[in-house]
Amino acid sequence: MPQDATLHVKLDSDTDGKLRKLAYDQGKSKGQLVREAISACYQTSLEDLPLRQQQALAAYQGGYISLGKLARVLGMHALELRGWLKEHGIAERSAYGETDAANA
Repeated sequence: MPQDATLHVKLDSDTDGKLRKLAYDQGKSKGQLVREAISACYQTSLEDLPLRQQQALAAYQGGYISLGKLARVLGMHALELRGWLKEHGIAERSAYGETDAANA
């Protein structure tokens, strides 16, 4: 990815530690995680998502991964992701069926 600008962000030590652990767990740099999170939150089109995130979105839509897993890949909280899906016109998958209300 060509670098057009540099952004300096100050993090508290707790957030930095969590980001460092997440980066280690995913085999990425902290900078890459931040770039992916910014891309996921502020991209204008789904085609602009990084390939890994596009694949995760397709897997979610196909019923292969959960909302929580998709949220982790996109770098969002699950509640934030629900709003993002709605903004992009993507139906939220649910295991809730019509007969569930009668059985509740």
